[in-house]
Amino acid sequence: MPKTKYDILTRNGKEQFVVIPLADYKALMELSEDEADHRAIQASKKRNAGKPLVPHHQVMRDFGLSPTRMKRKA
Repeated sequence: MPKTKYDILTRNGKEQFVVIPLADYKALMELSEDEADHRAIQASKKRNAGKPLVPHHQVMRDFGLSPTRMKRKA
């Protein structure tokens, strides 16, 4: 994330709050969510290491979804 301007607000002489631009806040929240997703994926991979995999067509069938065929690019 690029450096941004921010303001620090104090209360009773102590730093209490930081004010940042909304766009920077949204970028920070998205980055935080991406990191949480990454950690969850890594934990799931570790938990399921060595377990048999489930084929895509079986997952689709189990969830009542119809398989879609991908078109090949010529």
